[in-house]
Amino acid sequence: MNIKQLEIFVTIATTGSFSKGAEAACITQSTASQHIAALEDSCGVRLLDRTGRGAMPTEAGKIMLVHARQVIKSLKETEQAMLRFRQADGVELSVGGSTIPGTYLLPKVIAALRMSDPGIRVNVEIGDSSEILARLGDENIEIGIVGTATDDKRFTSETLGHDEILLVAWQGHRWCGRDAVQLEELLKEPVIMREKGSGTSDAVAGALRQHGVSLDDLVACVTLPGSEAVKQAALEQCGVAFISEMAVRGELKRGELVAINLAGVSITRSFSLVQRKGRTLSPAAASFAAMLRQLQS
Repeated sequence: MNIKQLEIFVTIATTGSFSKGAEAACITQSTASQHIAALEDSCGVRLLDRTGRGAMPTEAGKIMLVHARQVIKSLKETEQAMLRFRQADGVELSVGGSTIPGTYLLPKVIAALRMSDPGIRVNVEIGDSSEILARLGDENIEIGIVGTATDDKRFTSETLGHDEILLVAWQGHRWCGRDAVQLEELLKEPVIMREKGSGTSDAVAGALRQHGVSLDDLVACVTLPGSEAVKQAALEQCGVAFISEMAVRGELKRGELVAINLAGVSITRSFSLVQRKGRTLSPAAASFAAMLRQLQS
């Protein structure tokens, strides 16, 4: 039993004509008869009776007609679904971003993608880098953009760009206007911290470690999830904070926050596009990744 046999059977059973069935399939009438005979053999019952009024479905043929139509309809729907998938038309794409790229980079990518591929509906999950990698590993998202390096063998990563982590204080803080602040001074100052597992926290920890300082040596006044919360706490004068330049660009320009030069300490980190190793990206995900690379180039 195959789809061609079912299509020929449906046409003959519907029109009552072997010749019309053959014509629709672009085959000879004798070949159409052979297809029906093969279908009947596979079913073990007669499906069509030849009568003076033409080919008529038997009782078994009536049952077969219902199911054959369903199979043909399902096949056509499957073909259409695969066509839409290939063309990224009307498909959903799930991506993940750690806090900074998810908040400040991905919206730009989505806006550009809407212009080139309006049929893609993007669902974005935002969390810290470790959460996004976990979601990727569980196949809840197809690709992720994170701000911390990973050596997890399940993934491949591609560096897309770089981000500077600044030490900031509110306008009017006693460090404002100074050329530099010494690391020893930072160790006595209340610091607003990001949660462990975030790319920002990992980058700060790595930079301080080079100077023999750990995060535990800082005076943590509060630990907050997400750069927006950290920024608001800094504006409210809760303490100084390490935060992505992208997150405070507007506040720095307006003079609401001030970048503090921490002597001898420079903190940068990379944004990486991460996907599961050995897995083929969907056309929608491939388009998204290509747009991301284009905007970051």
